[in-house]
Amino acid sequence: MKKLAFLFYVCLAVTMTAQAQVGKPQPTNPSDAGTHYINPIVRADYPDPDVIRVGTTYYMVSTTMAHFPGATIIKSQDLVNWEYCAQPLKALLDNDKYNLRNGENAYAKGMWASTMKYHNGKFYLLINGNDNRAWLLSTANPEGEWDVKRLSRNYYDPGMLFDGDKVYIACGYCNISMCELDADFNFLREKEIIVRERSGLEGCHVYKIGEYYYIYATYGGFPSGQAAFRSKSPFGPFEEKMLVEKNYDGKINTIHQGALFEDVAGKWWTVMQEDLGALGRFPNLLPVEWEDGWPVVAGGVRPPVSFVDKVPRPASADKSIKCLPTSDTFSEKTLGMQWQWNHNPVPSAWSLTERPDWLRLKTASVTTQLHQAQGMLTQRIFADPDKASTGTIRLDVSSLKEGDRAGICIFQDPYAMICVERTSKKGYQLLWQQEKVRNAGRNFTPAEKAQTIKPKKGIIYLRAAIKYGENKARFFYSLDNKKWEPFGGETPQTFNLTVFVGSRFGIFCYATKQKGGYADFDWFTTE
Repeated sequence: MKKLAFLFYVCLAVTMTAQAQVGKPQPTNPSDAGTHYINPIVRADYPDPDVIRVGTTYYMVSTTMAHFPGATIIKSQDLVNWEYCAQPLKALLDNDKYNLRNGENAYAKGMWASTMKYHNGKFYLLINGNDNRAWLLSTANPEGEWDVKRLSRNYYDPGMLFDGDKVYIACGYCNISMCELDADFNFLREKEIIVRERSGLEGCHVYKIGEYYYIYATYGGFPSGQAAFRSKSPFGPFEEKMLVEKNYDGKINTIHQGALFEDVAGKWWTVMQEDLGALGRFPNLLPVEWEDGWPVVAGGVRPPVSFVDKVPRPASADKSIKCLPTSDTFSEKTLGMQWQWNHNPVPSAWSLTERPDWLRLKTASVTTQLHQAQGMLTQRIFADPDKASTGTIRLDVSSLKEGDRAGICIFQDPYAMICVERTSKKGYQLLWQQEKVRNAGRNFTPAEKAQTIKPKKGIIYLRAAIKYGENKARFFYSLDNKKWEPFGGETPQTFNLTVFVGSRFGIFCYATKQKGGYADFDWFTTE
């Protein structure tokens, strides 16, 4: 039966071949009859969020590190239901690190915390390229083309403010500086305005509200906290107020670093990230009140507990449910915005047209290590507190060459994968492997398991699973998509700063001997 075209932005199940069904895109947040929401508002790795409102639409940008296209922007009408808007950052640098060449890589590098503003009819996105200076992206239409300009210097964790004809950027780590730029974003001057040696102060966002300039910043690390600083001059002096303490009710706080903004009804909110284990840092929406000219977050003592506490929804005329799709039948002309390449893409090494309704991944590099393989396609893993998050693929391996490997992984440090490898003596073999990127911890031991298989007409089904809270990657295979068998071990994962993102699903095809082979992916689904 020919596959039906997959509709990316509506909540519909899609019938597919081989007695399979693409998982239905889920609302980004379970709700209580449209009156309440439960944090996190998006149950996946959207770290270092900045949020702005333009008219009745809210836009949120997050850190995407060395994944491209990057600087993912999602949009919402109610701050609870979100959908994809744009991925404006196509690349940073064309060098060995970002192309996974000569044993180099850019894990934990790339696009760090950014700042987004809307000014005089244009959107501006200032990106902290943590290893290659800052970049300014701008556009009148966020879903269209973005102009890209590389700036003369770096601005660590920048917070940008348009103030009349002036541009200010607060930035720095521990000690915060205020920089003034001209209208063309050329650097003019800088002054150190806040000194907090060895404090971990970072993640600045800057606002002018009433007569005060506010810097909204985090004391990062573990535990973490959120603070506000205010002054009647952008260059200080600034006074400080802690908004979310590092410890409360005898517990360690991990809600921090985000944005402050006003909704359509004049009520104030903040979106901050929460560290939630191997799957990453999830955005939380919290109400804000004002007292004596200071913002007070969620009562100022105890933020609502994720996956548990219900919070009244923000005002919105739009009550429709939106989805962030994960599953894909590869029936469209372009990849959905849930997908990002691990490092720079290789345009010649993939196709959605050479075999219609399939994704073809060609071997783009020769390596024995998955983390150095060009052309891996990844996406965030959405958490479910009650069951494992799974990714399943239907894979045609009949065009692999000797030494080629194609399959699915859960990528973190350490990472683990299940794949089919073509060998000279045994034909096809199923291979499970766990490996590290840089530093997976003292108790980690690389391991692998292999067994000969005979996929009928080259078709095999592979599955990766990880449960929120348990943080163990597990893998399964099937020759008919009916009977599933576990394969390999369990790989414990944590949020590791060596990659600095949450665990991700990855699908791949790479060569260990010579290029020239390829694998075809019929579909990917989360169930």
